[in-house]
Amino acid sequence: MKSLTKDYDLFIFDWDGTLSTSTVLVRISHFFKKRYNPDYIRAHADKYRQPQSTNMPFRSSEAHAVDFLYEFYGIFAKPRIREGSVELLKELRKRGKKIALFSDGAQHRVHGEVRRLGLEEYFDVILSAETIHAYKPNPTGITLISRELSTKKSRCLYIGDMSIDIFTARFAGIDVCSVGNGLDPYPTLVATKPDYIFESTDALARKIEGKRR
Repeated sequence: MKSLTKDYDLFIFDWDGTLSTSTVLVRISHFFKKRYNPDYIRAHADKYRQPQSTNMPFRSSEAHAVDFLYEFYGIFAKPRIREGSVELLKELRKRGKKIALFSDGAQHRVHGEVRRLGLEEYFDVILSAETIHAYKPNPTGITLISRELSTKKSRCLYIGDMSIDIFTARFAGIDVCSVGNGLDPYPTLVATKPDYIFESTDALARKIEGKRR
């Protein structure tokens, strides 16, 4: 078994359900998308296994303006930082690790939430699948991030809360860590066989810190 703190240089995080809580709108949208279903992914693996061209220009991690509708919606349905998320990001920064975020969420929403929750400073790259038109479990986003941050895939780890995150990492050829307090139930994650699994983001943070809180 590899060491989480010694064998990885780049930690790529999912957003909804992993570092932040998910709003009702996000949960509903995931429920109706076939590509989030593990059985559907397995049946169509060849469709997703190969990344799209990675010669496309990498989009800047600068936040785009949050549109009026989302600003209005955000007044009533604000995500929160998951317990342990800040401690986890701080510890990875302290250890000199590269940190990225790759999410299926709309670019304006993800950037807006990251900014509102005060987490922008921790990320070297923030990439929305929307900007490259390659949604999970397509591995293109992870491939682009590893290339942009000059990191071998053997030194990358993707952290997410859903089975689709596990498949995305597998198709990209990198290791994956699941946290079980997000959108997919813990038994579903276990059945999809990630390289590492923790009950929560906070449990992962404690492991990285190497201490109890």
